[in-house]
Order: sequence, then C-alpha cells, then structure tokens
Amino acid sequence: MEAQLYLLKTAPMGRKFKEDTQMERNPNQKTSLKKIFSTQNLVMMAALIAMQIILARYLSIQASDTLRISFESIPVILAGMWLGPIPGAIVAVVADFLGTILSGYGTWFPPLVLGPLSVGILSGVSTKYIFRSPLAETRDTWKVAAIVVTVGILNSFAFGLVGSTMYSILVAGNTTAFPVLMWTNLIQRLATKPLTIAVNAVAVTIVNRAVYKPVVRHILSRA
Repeated sequence: MEAQLYLLKTAPMGRKFKEDTQMERNPNQKTSLKKIFSTQNLVMMAALIAMQIILARYLSIQASDTLRISFESIPVILAGMWLGPIPGAIVAVVADFLGTILSGYGTWFPPLVLGPLSVGILSGVSTKYIFRSPLAETRDTWKVAAIVVTVGILNSFAFGLVGSTMYSILVAGNTTAFPVLMWTNLIQRLATKPLTIAVNAVAVTIVNRAVYKPVVRHILSRA
C-alpha cells in the first residue's frame, strides 16, 4: 500500500494531487498574489500613486531657503500599512518614475528610489508582521507614529541619503568626493528632515484614523 502511494505521488498526476493537497492546507498561498493584484488593490494603488505625485510636485511647503516640508512619503506609507509591503513598494517605484517623467526633471535615476522603496516596504512589514493589525483603533496611534518616524529616519538618513548623494555625483556632475558630499548632505538633512518627519507622523495618523475604517476597509473587504 505504501509503495502504491509513493508511486502515485511521484507520477505526474500524483505530483498534481500532492500540490493540490498542500494548497488546500494553505489556501492563503493560492490567493496571496491574487489579493495583491486584485481590482480593489489596483484601484487603491492607482489612487495613492496619483496622490503621491500631486503631493510631491505641487503641495510641498517651502518654509525658508533651506527648509522644505514635503508630504510625498504619506501615500507610500499608507500603501504599505493598508495593502502590504509589496503594494507599498510598487506605489513607491511607480510614483517616483511617473513623477520624474511628468515633471520633466530628466532621466529617471533608479538609486533615488531607494528611499521611497524602503518607506513602502518597511511600512508594510511593520504593520503586517510586527504589529499584525490594521492599526485603525485609537490605541494604535502610537504604533502608527512609530512606523512613520522609523521609516522617515531610515529614508532621510540612510537609503535616501545614499541615493541623493549618488545622484549628485553621477547625474548632476558634482565632483566632490563621495564621503565629503554625503557628510554635507547629512548635515543639511539633520537641519530640515526632523520637522518633515514629525508633520508626516501627525498627518498619517489623522488620515489613517479618518479614512481606513469607513473607506479603505470597506473596499478591501471585497477583494
């Protein structure tokens, strides 16, 4: 009997039976990609991409010659929190690419997307695998703020810092040595980015509380 069962599993039909059995044990494996690219998720991603482009190009606040408060990370953070790390990454990359093309800045420079990419992925990973909840309740406010501050720091002072320094040298033609230029960029960011991170933390908390339950959860429940 055991020999017959072994032959059944190793034969083509047997392998198909084994795969189907494993899929039945773990139905999430079968539907995970379908959920990520469901119609509802694609609509949400498209809306967040459009929002990111508008915020990045038209709705930043130039407080002074050296201080600019931007909101471009907010849709990427929300994409990661609401939809997961893969949709968060997709929103970050597509929005950065389309924003560059539409604004006429020139050639899209992939290393510059390291910052937004880290924001989308880490927001999704934190929500889905660390906190394991939609973070829609009042008690979750500190968790949302913690995510925004953490990804903001990593974006501004790690991934984004490296990407912008590479852009200055490889695209803009800056001849300053890489370590010196990165140190200069770091000093500038230390003077300007903390306020942006704080503003984004407040904004994401408010938007998440106001929109997730009445709108986003209702849309995603149909996926």
